[in-house]
Amino acid sequence: MKPPTPDPSWSPEVMALYRHDMREMWDRSIAPHVWNQYRDQLARYLAIAGDAPLKVLDVGCAQGTLALLLAERGHDVTALDLRAEFLEYAKSRHTHGNVRFIPMNALEEDLPTGFDLVFANQLIEHVVHPDRLVNRLKQALRPGGRLVVTTPNGSYVRNTLPSHRELGDPAKWEHLQFSADGDGHFFAYRAGELADVFRDCGLRQIRTQFFETPWISGHMRVRHLHGWVPSPVLRTLDRATLALPWVGPRLAHQLLMTGLTTR
Repeated sequence: MKPPTPDPSWSPEVMALYRHDMREMWDRSIAPHVWNQYRDQLARYLAIAGDAPLKVLDVGCAQGTLALLLAERGHDVTALDLRAEFLEYAKSRHTHGNVRFIPMNALEEDLPTGFDLVFANQLIEHVVHPDRLVNRLKQALRPGGRLVVTTPNGSYVRNTLPSHRELGDPAKWEHLQFSADGDGHFFAYRAGELADVFRDCGLRQIRTQFFETPWISGHMRVRHLHGWVPSPVLRTLDRATLALPWVGPRLAHQLLMTGLTTR
C-alpha cells in the first residue's frame, strides 16, 4: 500500500477522505491520538483474520485500508462501498495482493457469496433495520464463516445518544440512514441489543469485545498525552482498563461483535 497522491480533480468528499487517511495512516504529527486509535482498530481486525489465507469481504470499506492490508497478507479480498469515487481512491494506493473493489449497496444488491470472513466496520449504526443488514451479510458467508461487526458502544460513559431500542419505530428514522460520517450518528447500540440481532438472525458462538478506552481514543483530554507517551504504554494502560469488570465496558468507546454461521 502506498501513500495517496492529492488530485485537484477530487470531489470535496474524496478530499475529506484523503485528510482522514493522512492523519490515520501517513502523518502521525497531524493527530497522534487518531493515529494510535486507527492502528489499534486495524490490529484487532488483522488479528481476527489471522495468517492463514481466507476469502474476505469488507463491506463499507471507505478508503480501503483494511482491505489493502488484508490482501498484502495473502487473503483474497473483495471490498464494497456505496461510493465509487472512494473505491477509485482505494485503488490508487494498491501495490500488491489480491483485492477487488466493487461499488455496491449491501442492503439492495445481491452480495457475492462463499466468504470465510465478512467485516462490516462502523456501518451498522447507519441503518435502522440491523436485522436486514446482518441477514444479508450472513448470506455472503460460507457455512461456518464468521461475521465481524464493529460500532460505537452505546454503554460508553460519554455516550449521549439513544440506543436502537429507544428510537421506537425504526421506520420513522429511515430518512437518516446512510449518513456518511460520524457526524451522522443518531443512535448507538448496546452490546445486548446487537447480540440479540445476531441471535435472531441465526448466528452462533456470539462473542463481544469492548475496545478503545480514552487511553487509545484520546477522549477526556487524554489526547494531550499522545504526543509524548509511547504508543506501547498507552496500549498497556488501555488493555488494563478494558480488563476491569464493569468499568471496562463503560470506558470503551467501541464494541466488536462476532458470530458464526451454522455448518
